[in-house]
Amino acid sequence: MKNATITKTVDLLDGGCNVCGIIENENYTLVIDEQAIPLEELTVNALVTGIVLQEGFKRSYESDEVDDFVLYKKEQQVVRLKEEYDFLTYSNDKTTISTKDQLVDKVKLVEKVNEILVTIFDLEELDIRF
Repeated sequence: MKNATITKTVDLLDGGCNVCGIIENENYTLVIDEQAIPLEELTVNALVTGIVLQEGFKRSYESDEVDDFVLYKKEQQVVRLKEEYDFLTYSNDKTTISTKDQLVDKVKLVEKVNEILVTIFDLEELDIRF
């Protein structure tokens, strides 16, 4: 099992005018094997995307008459992601996992990310620490 660490930094930004207050800008970084992966936010989708791209998957987009999909491809393996608001559906040839994107509880977030990595992407589980 690989170790991974998520760090958070907060930048305090001036709002730009006399009326605007100070704005907190949160930035997350995932570090795996001494490689830093910047994350836009701390969500299931952001974590899974950062990890699988680092593991060699390529991302592309596909659409049909009704929906748009994100495809992750590595050799013969293809994973499809369907996003609907705060709801994600990951699927491969054998399995489908659906989840909310925003999980406030960090333990549940890590469990869901690892479930998707192992079951859908056939990757090893990560020991993610904050």
